[in-house]
Amino acid sequence: MINPRTLRRVHLYLGALFAPVLLVFTASGAWQVYRWNDAKKDGSDTPPAVIRVVSEIHRDQTLAKDRPARGGIKAFVFAACLALISTTLLGIAMAYRFTTRPVAVTLCLLAGILVPALLLLLGR
Repeated sequence: MINPRTLRRVHLYLGALFAPVLLVFTASGAWQVYRWNDAKKDGSDTPPAVIRVVSEIHRDQTLAKDRPARGGIKAFVFAACLALISTTLLGIAMAYRFTTRPVAVTLCLLAGILVPALLLLLGR
């Protein structure tokens, strides 16, 4: 078993390194859910430039559609994805390790699985 201090330190440094890019991707993913980044076909509504640019970074990891992303940014984004998975798993482990109510943690995790699943089923 990993020492709790080491567990927290790994979580801290991975989180600090990748937090900026994860926040950008989370924000741009949130507005893409509602298609706020798409211009209306009739041209009546065009999203602000910052939303268009950040959405482009999110989708293609580039600042220009005509230039493909280079390996460096793709590798960093992939590492950020792995870090998000790792820090999430570390957070779950820490939640169990440092709680006096593991049943509450388990119920929250189950709700985090069941609520979206039910919403998907209801939306069919």
